[in-house]
Amino acid sequence: PEYYAESGLRVRSKSEIGIANKYDEFEIPMLFERPIKLKGWKTVYPDFTLLNVRLRKEFIHEHLGKMDDQEYLMENIAKINAYMKNGYFPGKNLILTFETKSQPFDLRIMDLIINQYLL
Repeated sequence: PEYYAESGLRVRSKSEIGIANKYDEFEIPMLFERPIKLKGWKTVYPDFTLLNVRLRKEFIHEHLGKMDDQEYLMENIAKINAYMKNGYFPGKNLILTFETKSQPFDLRIMDLIINQYLL
């Protein structure tokens, strides 16, 4: 299936629709799946690359939406470790959100994330 945010941005999941819409609501500049070459690993495509305009600071946001899938989980643990080896750290310049089938993503968390890192 194809998923589109209100802005027309094509994303990969229903949760990413809500995330993109929240970034648009708060007028956070963003790019979707902008490639980053991680040294010692491979090129990755983080879900969102964001700009805190006030600080002129870039963040990447990975939404990990299938954390109950063992193969997906192992691949993303390796990716997060590669991010850290390349200077991207959770809470510093890497935003991570998660969900499983039984624990869907609560979009109210986006207000907290945006206020903490991007405004």
